[in-house]
Amino acid sequence: MINFFNNKYYKIFLFRYVCNTIMENNTINILVIFGATGDLANRKIYPALNEISKSDKLPENFKIIGCGRKELKENIFSKLQSNLASNCDYIKLDPMIEDDYKLLSKKLNDYKNISITLNVIFYLSTPPRAYKPIIDNLIKNKLNIEESGYRRIIIEKPFGKNLESARKLNNILTSGFKENQIFRIDHYLGKETVQNILVSRFTNLIFNALWSKDFISYIEITAAESIGIKGRGEYYDNSGAVRDMFQNHLLELLCLVSMEEPNQNSSESIRNEKIKVLNNIRKINFKDDMIRGQYMASETKSKKFKSYTENEGVNKNSKTETFFACKLFIDNERWKDIPFFIRTGKRLPTKVTEIVVNFKKNINVFSPNNETNMLIFRLQPDEGMLVKFNLKSPSYKSGIINKNLEFHYKNLGEDVIDDAYETLILDVFQGNTMLFSRSDFVEKAWEIVDPIINEIDKNNIKLYGYKAGTWGPTKCNDLFRNENTWRYPCKNLVNDGEICEL
Repeated sequence: MINFFNNKYYKIFLFRYVCNTIMENNTINILVIFGATGDLANRKIYPALNEISKSDKLPENFKIIGCGRKELKENIFSKLQSNLASNCDYIKLDPMIEDDYKLLSKKLNDYKNISITLNVIFYLSTPPRAYKPIIDNLIKNKLNIEESGYRRIIIEKPFGKNLESARKLNNILTSGFKENQIFRIDHYLGKETVQNILVSRFTNLIFNALWSKDFISYIEITAAESIGIKGRGEYYDNSGAVRDMFQNHLLELLCLVSMEEPNQNSSESIRNEKIKVLNNIRKINFKDDMIRGQYMASETKSKKFKSYTENEGVNKNSKTETFFACKLFIDNERWKDIPFFIRTGKRLPTKVTEIVVNFKKNINVFSPNNETNMLIFRLQPDEGMLVKFNLKSPSYKSGIINKNLEFHYKNLGEDVIDDAYETLILDVFQGNTMLFSRSDFVEKAWEIVDPIINEIDKNNIKLYGYKAGTWGPTKCNDLFRNENTWRYPCKNLVNDGEICEL
């Protein structure tokens, strides 16, 4: 019995039908995914495309070309909605083999011949070692050339492992792509709360007027994870918390909370202000203003944690940090001598990312020792904002209590895009580069981080152990050197300070 759907006449009919349909709209939009069979594509990219499709925000005539080294034995697009899966093709392509790219060129040329405009996005969802050969081969095969439509490229972090490698990668990219074609993705920047930092700062006078050294005592940035390294031992042991989190995510958040107001509400103007922040960061005091830690085995009544070095792929004598904290200063008029405390770590008590702005105490006749006001931007989980403020305690004429005023993004309704990858992929379709790292930002961030890594390699920065499930080395509190200390956040932002979910 002949399978009708595999019949060559049916395929010819279907191809002509698709061609005619496309000709009516004149444009084809193609997402080429390198590493289409990999973990990132399945966990993040395909689910994000499904959600974008449900919201009817995908461009018309949208198609996916998946590229991978494997011969297909199963449908790798099964996680996509039927309307997307029916518009997918797969090409067996080894990133290292130049001739394999001829198959991709032919596929794109076939589409180019039946449309007036062909827009193509290349998504490098691969290990970093494949970036260079993919970019080189795209350029050699002239797949970067913009003729009838745009060509854009998305690159995941890590973008280099030091300043030298980042510069080399930037040089390769810019030899064939313009800066507005390059999208270096940092999923932290796709979160709604991150995007809201600038809006909250600059559109609310009650915050904007107080946003300086005159009214702010110090700022904390925390990115805590309760999980360990989850099967990424080989990668993480060659990276560590400094490269994995501080160089990209945390320096981006530092810039957003401290930058000056941009001249325009535009991608380039905002990115210019972020660079100014990095240029003004004071040289870090390695001896007194930096703490590294590595989690050790621990046991509670309900759970047992193994140490970092017990993970597969990790050197048993590894000195890689799973916790990093430091104190930074920004030497400009707004922030002179105001400390920024930054910390990140694995196997901490809960998963939470937040920025905490601690205002100076307002000593007055009603209370000489009242609690400070605090503004919290919660990025995850329980996304929102919280302000702590003082009130008179009921029944006590001179008693002061500190209460919460809070807002949660989930209260805005179902239209809120709460997945960072959805936001960022949509921005690439629209050509909006604001939430993506520019080449000069990447290189300047590595300029700040390289000296830290060099000191680590020389064993000049001590490594402290901490029990898994705790808030890192106790030595971390020494960064303050005064009565202040870290805020120890809970999973919940609602009822903050009253109950604690872990």
